Amino acid sequence: MATKGTGGHRRAFTLVELLVVIAIIGILVALLLPAIQAAREAARRAQCMNNFKQIGLAAHGFHDARKRLPPFRIADGQPTWLMLILDYMEESQIKNLWDYNAGCYYDQNFKTRTAVVATLLCPSQQHDSTIANGSNPADGHSHPNVQPEGGPWQGSISDYRAVAGSTCPTFITELGTTPHPLDITGKFAHYADGAIPQPNSDPNRGYFVKSTVPPALNDRGIKSWKARTGLKDIIDGTSKTFLGGEVSRATAESGHAFNGDHNPGVQIGQRIWTFAERPTLPPNPDCPTGPPRPGQSDCQGTKDFGDSGFGSAHSGVIEFVMCDGSVRAISVSIDDLVLDAMATRAGGETFDAEGGNVTPNCHL
Repeated sequence: MATKGTGGHRRAFTLVELLVVIAIIGILVALLLPAIQAAREAARRAQCMNNFKQIGLAAHGFHDARKRLPPFRIADGQPTWLMLILDYMEESQIKNLWDYNAGCYYDQNFKTRTAVVATLLCPSQQHDSTIANGSNPADGHSHPNVQPEGGPWQGSISDYRAVAGSTCPTFITELGTTPHPLDITGKFAHYADGAIPQPNSDPNRGYFVKSTVPPALNDRGIKSWKARTGLKDIIDGTSKTFLGGEVSRATAESGHAFNGDHNPGVQIGQRIWTFAERPTLPPNPDCPTGPPRPGQSDCQGTKDFGDSGFGSAHSGVIEFVMCDGSVRAISVSIDDLVLDAMATRAGGETFDAEGGNVTPNCHL
């Protein structure tokens, strides 16, 4: 653009003036960009909170229908809580894909295993794909390590997991007075002290049925099951007890959302590394057993890969849904003792979630 100078002559901008204008525009962009990014992240975090709100409402819908909260999984290789609540998230078309008579997760068809539910994904967490390869079947049902469609077993992922319980040992009556560490995957899984432990699906009690899928060598299907806890069992208070939380990208991409084999419930508290240190990095593809905990050397590789546990892409906080359906942003610097207290349904602890001041009730 030119300006009109003396004598009627038009004068163009000088190079210096153009550079000054460009510099000013650059400064304005630099000032506005962080604000725009912050606004976008605020919107994504609000969407994540809404996702959890929907999950909490769905868990309550399940409870209204059955007078029980959904277990974090029925059993090894059986549906997770995220599958069980789909009817109450307007996702019945996916829930109805699961064929209980066919057997466990590995007997379901590819469409069932890979069905993606957008509400189960945090918009702030980046994934190259919402379908991930999983570890080899470990449910004792003699499944091959290759899916019928070829290649590793695949399934849809979720950025959310149930809180399986605290890291405190629990007293197991069958073991007398010996404190027994929480065992969320084996014989004593139903003794976990979280809000939604799995049922006691002892094969000797007739819960399992033969799969209709050849060769049907094992009991793969579920004939009946009953959740163990209801809202009345959350004695510590539904607003003070965790139901589920966000997990790291490595944890999300190392397991399938609907597969009971893949850690649908994660413990939390002082006896383990509570939060992932690198929550936005992918898992190490050379680590077949899943991402390591912070500080572990197994399959650690380089820091190009993420670690396991609860974690999020939100700065400084991790979203958790409580048993009353509310959603809370928990600081990553919270006292681990408080996390143990918030993970138990009937621990009798007193605590201040903001400042600590926790009176633990751990059998150590």
